[in-house]
Amino acid sequence: MYSRPAEARGAPVVPSSSVAGAVPGSGEVRLSPDAFTHPDRTAVQRVLQAYFDSINSRDFDAWRAVVSARRVSSTPEAGWVAAYESTRDGGMVVQRVESDVVGRRLRVLISFVSTQDVSKAPPALPEGCIRWRVVYVLVWEGGVLKVDEAPENRNPQMEKC
Repeated sequence: MYSRPAEARGAPVVPSSSVAGAVPGSGEVRLSPDAFTHPDRTAVQRVLQAYFDSINSRDFDAWRAVVSARRVSSTPEAGWVAAYESTRDGGMVVQRVESDVVGRRLRVLISFVSTQDVSKAPPALPEGCIRWRVVYVLVWEGGVLKVDEAPENRNPQMEKC
């Protein structure tokens, strides 16, 4: 007998990368109607919520708990702290979740807004507020999803708020 997985929090949101109100917006990771239909939606929402919470609270240990071993091994704590010391992320919407059954991973398209000191912004867009559209690759490690480092992560779309 199979038990039904826990439902994702909240109701699906309109698929949009816009954030209403003050930026960066809500700290809650929400799901588009498309992402809400994916069978792993609850695990995706849970790991991404913990991921963004760790960044917003500047908690490297919490971040390390939700990323893959490969990503942890390539990210020194001092560099991570320096990179995120002024970052505030919000308005996160999981737009789409695609399963890669062969690779046992998920590709997640997510949009969000980040605010940061201009000196900490990406060199390609030195702005204090950026709207992102990024593909995060999630892998299963020890039976739980983790945010991995993958080529898909390296080409985000970004624009000034």
